[in-house]
Amino acid sequence: MNYKDALNVSIDLTDKKLTRAKLAEIASTLQGHCLLFEVDKPTLISPQSYIKDVRTRWDIHLTEWRAITKDIMNVGKQARVIYDRAYARAFN
Repeated sequence: MNYKDALNVSIDLTDKKLTRAKLAEIASTLQGHCLLFEVDKPTLISPQSYIKDVRTRWDIHLTEWRAITKDIMNVGKQARVIYDRAYARAFN
């Protein structure tokens, strides 16, 4: 079955001539045509949109990197305080 015939098939639930196999053939034809259409003409985003997306992702990366760096620094400071307290208890 070709694509134009598949588009023009009337689907009537009371029609006994329309079998399950016929419906499967119609669906397969329509699906195949849609897939070919998507492969032939992929949709591309504009360069401005791409640059905006890259900048946004980079900003997110920098924000997360700054947060993890700050957390690591705080862990170091807290470890130093705990070490000093333990040292003071042990030798005072």
